[in-house]
Amino acid sequence: MSDERSVYAALLSGGKDSNFAIYETHRRTGSLPCCAITVLAEKDDMLFHYENSNWAGLQCESMGIPWIPVKSIETGLKIAAEYYGAEELVTGGIASYFQKRKFSEIASKFKMKVTSPLWGIDQEEYMRMLPAIGFNYIIVKVASLGLGPEWLGRKMDAESTERLISLSKRYGFNPSLEGGEGESFVLWMPLYRREIRIYEADAIWEKDSGAYLIRRAGLK
Repeated sequence: MSDERSVYAALLSGGKDSNFAIYETHRRTGSLPCCAITVLAEKDDMLFHYENSNWAGLQCESMGIPWIPVKSIETGLKIAAEYYGAEELVTGGIASYFQKRKFSEIASKFKMKVTSPLWGIDQEEYMRMLPAIGFNYIIVKVASLGLGPEWLGRKMDAESTERLISLSKRYGFNPSLEGGEGESFVLWMPLYRREIRIYEADAIWEKDSGAYLIRRAGLK
């Protein structure tokens, strides 16, 4: 990406990857997105992050950007293009060709290109980078052998990151959790003006997977 770029919208799930995509695009260009689109997906959606995506509005408020919560990405892109002048969509995709192709197909309907700043990144280096640059995030879903209920709500500092990477090597899952092995929620990163504080949450475990569902939260 060059420093001179089109106005962009960001696809924001609430997790580390979509937040980092915004962070990295801002680092390269100095620009924040004109808006952030969150698709409020159904549980077990194959394309969109489900757990706690309804709280992504707090992240947008902290960054000072408009939030568009919608049921379909088509609706979100239409609003982003018509009301905010978005010409590009930034996503947090790392390695899913299915996801990348699907987003590009939909965005083309609105003559928007798709950029994924994390695409092909070394996942272990990326995971170590997050706490080093000030990302404060927690795990809100696990669905992989090797990841038990003790990970739900866990803050990912440098020590937790090394433990996750070690487990990924032992059990064969993606260290960034890109393959659906887990999901995250960001409480603070360098573009936030205020930190998100969780006041109430439930950890739910069923068979071999679980979720940490935020019930009440606000800006500190």
